[in-house]
Amino acid sequence: MQLSYLTVLLLGLSIFIAGILGALRYNRIHEVYRPFIYLIWIGCVAEVLSTYFAYVYHNNLAVGAIYRLCESLFLLWFFYRLGVFKNYNKLLYLLTGIFIVIWIADNFINSHFNARITYYFDMVYAFSVVLLSISAINDLLFTEKELLKNPTFLICSGLIIYFTYKIMDRMFGLYGLKNSTDFRRSVQTILVFVNCSTNIIYALAVMWMRKKQPFKFQF
Repeated sequence: MQLSYLTVLLLGLSIFIAGILGALRYNRIHEVYRPFIYLIWIGCVAEVLSTYFAYVYHNNLAVGAIYRLCESLFLLWFFYRLGVFKNYNKLLYLLTGIFIVIWIADNFINSHFNARITYYFDMVYAFSVVLLSISAINDLLFTEKELLKNPTFLICSGLIIYFTYKIMDRMFGLYGLKNSTDFRRSVQTILVFVNCSTNIIYALAVMWMRKKQPFKFQF
């Protein structure tokens, strides 16, 4: 099934639901979630810029590449605020350095910035985000009873869903299946729906964010 451009655009704009909710509820949200709110807003801006570049220049790969670097760094900041890197600060610096180095190599050495998708960077940081999300959820299992109302659980669940599929998508492209037009179209169609679904999960997470939380964050 091939989606129309308008359908893809509208589904992509679902990120604005969480963005608007974050703006309206910003002063009532615990500071630990601020990096994620900033990332949502950056995602809204990137969505607009991506649409503009696609319409005017017929190429929005550069916008996507820059956004993914910002996304990876803001997510590291978010996990740091959650306390995932507690006693492991060197791991935070190591991942930050790895992300930046691989991003530069992928965009300026391998693909000349916008010639193709950055497969290696996307796979490395997606895999890292999945592991960090699992670690954050694992900590919640011992402190939180109502997981479905916990913003951290919702956010990390959304990240696991999206980035697990993103890993599969990049692996398909990296190992030769990108040459099958129909297959790639199907994979991208599913990714559009996965992205929309996770955006809705993020919006629900923002709605549950409060100044005071039922458990103590570890900075």
